[in-house]
Amino acid sequence: MAILDAAVPFEVALMPDLIEHLARQQNPAAVRSIETVSKISYLGDAGGIMCHIQPEDVESAVVISLTHVRVRRTLPFAAAVLDYQKHRVKKLKKRTGW
Repeated sequence: MAILDAAVPFEVALMPDLIEHLARQQNPAAVRSIETVSKISYLGDAGGIMCHIQPEDVESAVVISLTHVRVRRTLPFAAAVLDYQKHRVKKLKKRTGW
């Protein structure tokens, strides 16, 4: 996580299903397909690594799991993010019995 903290701010691509989900919320967040991460936080084993983004025209930040975004492959930490995402999804599937 220290690598990500040091890299802030950096751009991420939001997954289409996430964009649709955010648009359907009670207080819809109009996010773009590419947003900038302004902060990284860790919510423990249950929550994992979270990306804080501040979309234009939205008063509060949107906090999104690192598993729901994609980073550019050219970034020096891209391989580590992909490894984390694979491990996290596998762990969640095991926990929930998918």
